Amino acid sequence: MDSLSMSRSMSEQSEELLNTSRLGNCDVCNTSRAKYVCPRCECKTCCLECNKIHKKELECTGERDKTKYVPLKNENRNTNLVLLSDYRLLEEVTRKTENFHKAAKPYYYRSRNKLKKLELAAMARSIKLKFYPPVFERNKNNTTSFDYKQNLIYWHMDCFFVNAENLKFSSEQVSEMEKLSSVIEKHLSTNDEALSKKLLIYQAAGHSGIKILLRAENKAGSKFYEVNLSDTLRECLKNKSIIEYPIFYIILADHKYGFDVIDSEGDETVGNSNSNRAPNLCQTTSHHWLGLG
Repeated sequence: MDSLSMSRSMSEQSEELLNTSRLGNCDVCNTSRAKYVCPRCECKTCCLECNKIHKKELECTGERDKTKYVPLKNENRNTNLVLLSDYRLLEEVTRKTENFHKAAKPYYYRSRNKLKKLELAAMARSIKLKFYPPVFERNKNNTTSFDYKQNLIYWHMDCFFVNAENLKFSSEQVSEMEKLSSVIEKHLSTNDEALSKKLLIYQAAGHSGIKILLRAENKAGSKFYEVNLSDTLRECLKNKSIIEYPIFYIILADHKYGFDVIDSEGDETVGNSNSNRAPNLCQTTSHHWLGLG
């Protein structure tokens, strides 16, 4: 061994001894001098066995916490290891952000033109239609489309039967010229025995015993517009703001006063003595009504 190699070996040994003496005793066995420091919990150990014991007892993964806050005054703050960890964290965040935008772009550019046409078609009908970003679940579920040849909007719509345990029905591609009563009757005449049993209270109430509320998307709090069963979907949505697609709440007439119902022309509450009370979407009733007309 030449003199240069010997000097390097001695230098490494002296450095190791200095670090060992600085660490003190092992936190696990407390008999041997510590050689290693856990990157996560900073527990000092002397060997592999003690390292395994510390992981088991402290339930430590041994992996460095990338987001752990290290004060600027900390003596370890400017070490190469900490700086490298911060740099890798920034790289990972940048990479994931770029991957997210790459995944979102094809959907955005593919559908932007269609969404614009749909928005303009709604505007021509005095409907203010807005959309969520593609990552939102409501945007993904939306099947609303505009048929240019027929000049018709086919809406996606959700119906919540509040007094039937808030039962939800989603309809796809409902023509804007279809009457709301027709859509409701289709749900009430379901062939599912379990669902039909829950909807008995609506079937017994009849048209006169049912109220239809449309969620007011552009109003603060839980506010609703009352719409007519005999109106078409286009008439129901006229002069309203819609985000993605309309959401209707079907309630029994006696329960209307538990909802904050506003006038479609303004913000004044109409026919509601409990306007400050949020609606209870799980209300039920045992009243009997006239048969379905």
